[in-house]
Amino acid sequence: MKRNRKRSQRFDLRRLLAFPLLRAAGEQPSPSPTEGELLFELTGENPGNLLFGRFDEGEVRSRLARAGILEGISRRGTRDPLLRLECEDPADQRVSLYAGAISRDRLLLEARLSLCRFHLRKAIGPFTEENSFRMLIIHWLGLSDPDRPFTVDRPRLPGQQRPGLGLMPQSLELLRDLGRELALDGVLDVPDHFHTALFYSRAFRFLEPESEGRFQAIVRDMKGIPLALASEAIELGCMVDLATGEPFPWEAAEQVLPVRGPLRGYLLSSGYRRLRDQAFSAFRAGIDWDGYREKIASNPPPGNTP
Repeated sequence: MKRNRKRSQRFDLRRLLAFPLLRAAGEQPSPSPTEGELLFELTGENPGNLLFGRFDEGEVRSRLARAGILEGISRRGTRDPLLRLECEDPADQRVSLYAGAISRDRLLLEARLSLCRFHLRKAIGPFTEENSFRMLIIHWLGLSDPDRPFTVDRPRLPGQQRPGLGLMPQSLELLRDLGRELALDGVLDVPDHFHTALFYSRAFRFLEPESEGRFQAIVRDMKGIPLALASEAIELGCMVDLATGEPFPWEAAEQVLPVRGPLRGYLLSSGYRRLRDQAFSAFRAGIDWDGYREKIASNPPPGNTP
């Protein structure tokens, strides 16, 4: 009898963990979680070193291939990159690709991810502080070419150690696919650089429509300035609000790739667009070039002086 009772309890638990409350109206039910996912969700244990307690190396590699990342890396000269998963810590799920050897100086791709229930810091649109969303969090996403130097045409961007691979669209597609497969509400990042937000903006929107509108205004007003130079000037605190002449520091804020449900509905809604457009029209950004040159002269970075 004890054995049957344990089986019954486990069956009930598996049904509970199928996350029915996370489905939007009209969506198909998500498949029941595996034993590995249950351990990962409930206890944080991940004895199989599976990504999110679910995907082994072969499954991760197949998703990298489906997103076009492996083909893109192959076109740049590396066939069959080495894949490494470091997924023991639920709060730090690491996926890395290497060119030839597992070494930091041969790193092609590094993603540090986690799954969490994201709680709003304040009311946004139809949502209150009591609302939460199941998110894939990007703690770090790096793409680098270990064999190519920076050039005049492709200079170093703030925070870069090596040139990128030009595979951001494919990487974002991978994250979107994972979000769909895991039945998440979205993928979330907090970009610490202007250029990072710009790359992500192909698929991401800032959670607050006012932040999205100001960001799009900055993109508009930085046109004609080389990206490396604009991002460096913003990084150094040289962006100004042209209406006041006051410095306008870069705002670190949540940028979201919406996957489904009410969150996606709001970020695509007319109400969101109206507030975004108001902020876009109201803000004008510029660069204090004198201040920039002073900062460069006092502490020259590896960089991009005009």
